[in-house]
Amino acid sequence: KALDELQAEIAGRINRRLVGQTVEVLVEEKHKGKWKGRTRTNKLVFFEDEGDWRGKLAQVKITWAGPWSMQGEVQQRILM
Repeated sequence: KALDELQAEIAGRINRRLVGQTVEVLVEEKHKGKWKGRTRTNKLVFFEDEGDWRGKLAQVKITWAGPWSMQGEVQQRILM
């Protein structure tokens, strides 16, 4: 249990460094009313938007970070 707590603390610290930054996210699916995707470094990001983002790349500004996921706001869609 102590190792799990240490891992969560370290992961949270690393993820919180991204708050305020804009990251590229490959959107996978909608999950509990929010879009879910992953950064190039496999970090889980959630955001809300009305559009269809499945399979799209988005620039997302990170507004909150926890140890296992982050939340943000879409800045723009990346055209592929």
